[in-house]
Amino acid sequence: MPRPAVHIGPKTLVESAAPRLELGPYHTTSSALHNLEFKGDLRPWPGFLSVVQSMYESYAWRNECLGLSLRTRDPYTYGNVVVGDEHGVQGRFHKYFGDTMNAVFNSQSMGMRFADFRCIQSTYSGIPDVILMDENHQLKVIGEFKVPWIRDHNIGKHYYQRDGLRKVLAQPIQYMQALGCVYGFLSNYDQTIFLRQLVDNQGVWRIKYSPVIRASTAYKSSDVNPVVSVRQCLFYVGCDAMNQGLVHNTTPLWVV
Repeated sequence: MPRPAVHIGPKTLVESAAPRLELGPYHTTSSALHNLEFKGDLRPWPGFLSVVQSMYESYAWRNECLGLSLRTRDPYTYGNVVVGDEHGVQGRFHKYFGDTMNAVFNSQSMGMRFADFRCIQSTYSGIPDVILMDENHQLKVIGEFKVPWIRDHNIGKHYYQRDGLRKVLAQPIQYMQALGCVYGFLSNYDQTIFLRQLVDNQGVWRIKYSPVIRASTAYKSSDVNPVVSVRQCLFYVGCDAMNQGLVHNTTPLWVV
């Protein structure tokens, strides 16, 4: 008898990795970084991995079937579309992260959804590549995409080079300040970095940035060095953003 399909619940889905991109032989070759630089206070996000793990492990997950694991190759699970530009990368991100996380949010009765920026009411002239919004169509998180095969877009390469990191993160930070979002992220699909803006007791605004999380990473529990998936990070950020209102950061020349 054929082996029955294995049901996949939200907890398992969130901790799993995403399939790799299928890059075409011909593709874009130019950098899409804007001529911007973040001039504000930029600091690592201490304990990010641990707090993502803690939230994941302590969450009261509802056991609902969101997918099936089959013995045969499932055309809806793996990456079949060959990509060559940013639109293709966005499409893959929406499928493996946006669609997946929307199903998870819905299964937990959370009013949070990935959406296009035009789905909210805004007079802002810029257009972030993706947002998370609540059930009242209020903006909660902004996201920006780049393609992974351009050297300038390698987030991991810039991570330990402060000047480079200030340039690669400038565009999503600019959106976060202009739109009053506490949370944001930058992703080239292969690598994603999460951002949070907050103000100290002296009224100084700063950005904290997470470690670079790879799409190929699945969850590995650890009391010392937890390894978390991008989906776990998105779930943590989405949950916390639900309780955050818009912020009013008027710091001049934060991004120039």
